[in-house]
Amino acid sequence: MYEKGFKVSKVVLLYNTDRERSHRISERLKSSLISNKIEVVDDHKEAEVAIVIGGDGTVLRAFHHVGSLPILGVKDGTFGTLLEFDVTQLDRIPEILREGKFWLEHAMTLEIIDSKLSLIALNEFLIRSGKLGKSSKLGLAIDDAPLGECICDGLIIATPTGSYAYSLAAGGPVLDPRCDNIVLSYVAPWPPSLIPAIRSIVIPSSSIVEVWSASPYLYVIADGLSPVRLKPPLRISRSKREAIFIRKSPDPAEFYKRMAKRMIPRTLTGILQYEKLRPALTKSLNLDRTH
Repeated sequence: MYEKGFKVSKVVLLYNTDRERSHRISERLKSSLISNKIEVVDDHKEAEVAIVIGGDGTVLRAFHHVGSLPILGVKDGTFGTLLEFDVTQLDRIPEILREGKFWLEHAMTLEIIDSKLSLIALNEFLIRSGKLGKSSKLGLAIDDAPLGECICDGLIIATPTGSYAYSLAAGGPVLDPRCDNIVLSYVAPWPPSLIPAIRSIVIPSSSIVEVWSASPYLYVIADGLSPVRLKPPLRISRSKREAIFIRKSPDPAEFYKRMAKRMIPRTLTGILQYEKLRPALTKSLNLDRTH
């Protein structure tokens, strides 16, 4: 869901403090914001918008810090599919905020029901039993109807926002942000135990997901943060809380443009430039010598 933006006068800047480049971007943007009569505050509770500089992980951590405060993302990471602006667009940001020339995208979140802890996920919940490296025996029910069980490395319950993150790596589909659905995907299920033989399923966001286990505890990881140990069965549903992202346009095509651009990073490890980085093979093997 989209709604028109508003004129912004106060922002908070959040970035990955481990990245010197993000710090430099933050200082540059801070100076530009102040020049445009936009106050930069230290406490997010005093801000109208949170400007987040980094990658998708930085945005997720920022959401868990600022809640439903609108987030404007500036990409300074590997993929950055959640972030709307590139570093080359920094000069546009103050005017867009000052004049309210933006749109607010509301993104659904998930929660664990009947838990003493308030566990919220913007991307996904990863649920597993036992230690890392050990398989999990998990049973799954949807709206009180048993669906199946299997031996696997875990179960991912993802929102449309999270459908192109860990869920995608596990073989799940990508959902358009306009979809009102939840994606369930097993992580590395052992085929003979997968009953029925369904690795991933899309369900309405109004559904309640129930996860069973033979283990006395299940470990729940929300958005890649620290695991929390809870007793099964677990019940997961859509949360009343929402994340809010600042977008340049409500045009659905912008999502696909951002996906196509951001899902192909320039480099991950350098291996694709390996031939350029090592000596020529003919020279190293002395194949160019005449005998």
